[in-house]
Amino acid sequence: MRHVVLKPGRAAAAGVLLAAAVAFAGCATATREHAVPFALSTQANVVGYPAGIRYFPRDAAHVQEFERDFLASNEREKAALHTDTLPPNAYLAISGGGDNGAYGAGLLVGWTKAGTRPTFKLVTGVSTGALIAPFAFLGPAYDETLRRIYTGISFGDVATSRRSVDSSPCSTATRWPTTRRCRSS
Repeated sequence: MRHVVLKPGRAAAAGVLLAAAVAFAGCATATREHAVPFALSTQANVVGYPAGIRYFPRDAAHVQEFERDFLASNEREKAALHTDTLPPNAYLAISGGGDNGAYGAGLLVGWTKAGTRPTFKLVTGVSTGALIAPFAFLGPAYDETLRRIYTGISFGDVATSRRSVDSSPCSTATRWPTTRRCRSS
């Protein structure tokens, strides 16, 4: 059996390399495939709704199609209301921002308390804004639920950190607390 003896400088370098390999091992992630093949993504339909209610504005022609449909929907609404003009409408777009969504939720609750929050005809959002959007659309009756979602859940309720080395720059987490919480409901 042959023994390898490293000089002190090389031993330290090998130790640093080994520590780096262990620390960064958690940074590697498996490749995630598309849930729906990209070529079929524009063909997905929402159950219970007619085809063509979703838009994919990837170029100017798609935006023009959306504009035509939007203006046609205004004409249909005028006909249904038997009027030549529509009442004023309020539209809301909510941005993302992860756990900073609490700001958007708080804004809606405060808007209700101020007494000036309108009834929204259309609400959309991105990321955490998409999670807030249904509550904004449903109105002030859901403010307490929205407040509770953004103030009553901590990171520990949703995930747990599983870093192997506390000083690792790669923070990985497991969703086990969420899974456990859903199974107990």
